Amino acid sequence: MRRSSPILATLGLLALLLGAVLVQRACQAPRLPHAETAEAGPGPTVLMISIDGFRADYLDRYEAPTLARLAREGVRAEALIPAFPTKTFPNHYTLVTGLYPSHHGIVANTMYDPVFDAGFSLGDREAVRDARWWEGEPLWVTAERQGRRTAPYFWPGSEAAIQGVRPTYWKVFDDRVPGAQRVDDVLGWLALPAEERPAFLTLYFSDVDHAGHDYGPDAPETAAAVRRVDGYLARLVDGLAARGLLDAINLIVVSDHGMAATAPDRAVFLDDYIDLDDVRVVDWSPVAALIPAPGRLEAVVEGLRAAPHLAVYPAGERPVHWHHEGHRRIPPVLAVAEPGWVITTRASFERDPQRFSGGTHGYDNHTPSMQALFVARGPAFAQGLRAGPFENVHVYNLAAAILGLEPAPNDGDLDAVRHLLRPAAVPR
Repeated sequence: MRRSSPILATLGLLALLLGAVLVQRACQAPRLPHAETAEAGPGPTVLMISIDGFRADYLDRYEAPTLARLAREGVRAEALIPAFPTKTFPNHYTLVTGLYPSHHGIVANTMYDPVFDAGFSLGDREAVRDARWWEGEPLWVTAERQGRRTAPYFWPGSEAAIQGVRPTYWKVFDDRVPGAQRVDDVLGWLALPAEERPAFLTLYFSDVDHAGHDYGPDAPETAAAVRRVDGYLARLVDGLAARGLLDAINLIVVSDHGMAATAPDRAVFLDDYIDLDDVRVVDWSPVAALIPAPGRLEAVVEGLRAAPHLAVYPAGERPVHWHHEGHRRIPPVLAVAEPGWVITTRASFERDPQRFSGGTHGYDNHTPSMQALFVARGPAFAQGLRAGPFENVHVYNLAAAILGLEPAPNDGDLDAVRHLLRPAAVPR
């Protein structure tokens, strides 16, 4: 048997070690040539935290002492008005692009693109990582382009190389990661040397949304989920304080939508009103997204308009406040259930009626139960301010201004939220 030379063996070992290092750093390597020339420190820092499914009134109804403290010491809006549809992916992406879903392309959690001839769903890992779905410019791309490091944690869109740009640090989504670990990971990023530290970070917690879906917004299990997530925030606040960062970091705590209670006796059965062979159902409930077969548009619309507790909107007839026209991924017909009602078929319902208990979201974005959370605290924000409701499309400009970034074109308006800031925080 031929023996390897010591030099070749050593080179082989070095190659293996280098490969291991590259794999380990794959989710945190800078993706822009200018990243290494970033300023010595991160400058102003924004940490945006999403509590999925946290309805605006939960803060008054349920025990959340840390969140209440942040609201007292900073800013709280009466409500954050989500974009339509009031779903997770469209609204998370609106928060970081300042674009309505019809302009950033994530028009639903589940959608179909006729140009790609492909479907997208939040559980489709390949689609989620495919940059062609994600239009517009998320805040981490804006920041990276302008020499700032970023670290979005489990934020929709952050796993794709949007416009060919990746965040400096990111995480592949895994909802099994405990909330405490998520907090500790972000604290670890903030503890990096100044020249490596990110200026824009995100956190994401799904506990409240899961409880709301399973048990409904009024259930003790949902109250327990609110307390649990508040405990994660307490861990974060304590960790920042221990590092001397609590008064240096701008915390923006948001949610993507609210939650409405549902029940098996509040179901609309599509097959009672139309022939399902006449449509392709892209998404089901509570917004049925329908592509009628050729020549069947009028019959489908007329049939569905006979259904109680259901509003039917062909293209061109949708409410102006939805801003939900014009993108090829928005189907020709949308059927929207009344709040608290669900859309299904007879066969699907009979298989398991109880799965329509609990709660859901997606309804008209002006519905009170769909209103979301906004609390912010930090050196850029006013203290002890209770503000009126505003649309989440303005949050991108707010964060960009705090970070000193030139925003990409968007649908928001900084002047709509400038009153949340201290007068000297952002020059006019």
